[in-house]
Amino acid sequence: MRPNLSGVRSVLIGLVVSGMVNLPLMAASSKPLGMVVIADHAKVGSANAEVGTDLFAGDALATDPTGTMRMKVGASQVYLLASTAATLASGESRVQAKVTRGTLGFSTSAPDQLEIATPFATIRGADGQRVFAQVAVLSPTKMQISAYEGSLLVIAPNGDRKTISEGETFEATAAPAEPGGGQDQYGVGHSGINWKHVAFVAAAAAVLGGTALGLWLEQTESCTTPPCNGGM
Repeated sequence: MRPNLSGVRSVLIGLVVSGMVNLPLMAASSKPLGMVVIADHAKVGSANAEVGTDLFAGDALATDPTGTMRMKVGASQVYLLASTAATLASGESRVQAKVTRGTLGFSTSAPDQLEIATPFATIRGADGQRVFAQVAVLSPTKMQISAYEGSLLVIAPNGDRKTISEGETFEATAAPAEPGGGQDQYGVGHSGINWKHVAFVAAAAAVLGGTALGLWLEQTESCTTPPCNGGM
């Protein structure tokens, strides 16, 4: 029996057209979210991080005990201090930097485009103004947040919200789950988060690290194309 060449040809044409239609979607999904600006004893996945490396959603980012890494993410700069692990994710309207351990600093003139996720809360700019801040994940249920410039909004999984004003540092601890209320994988229940005011960081930064902080901010603003020299 002779094959129906016309039918085979139609199937092949359909497959080719379908593949061409899917190409833009594949390209869009692989668009980099950021780029490495500075790297020292740091990794992207299993490879050593190199200046100029593109960063994609889901890439595992990590620094050694003596390492640091700075990334450019849109109009924002994200900085990983030593012994820090994080990933980038693409949301509907913003990029999310997820830090699971260690300390992450960030500076952005477009806070609506960047969000920081931790094991039990998310952090973003509170009022649309420029933000410079730091988040330290001390354990899956404890973190410390410092707002050096601008105000921060912290949102717990249960919807509770906390505003951290410029110049303040707060320690956040996951509250125990209410009886019968259940809890998530990190032990966070419907009671939300307990807050403890730790310090006024603006004064501490001025005394202990004002020069370094100012240098980091200046380089953050001026560095748009790597390599960028210097550190925090």
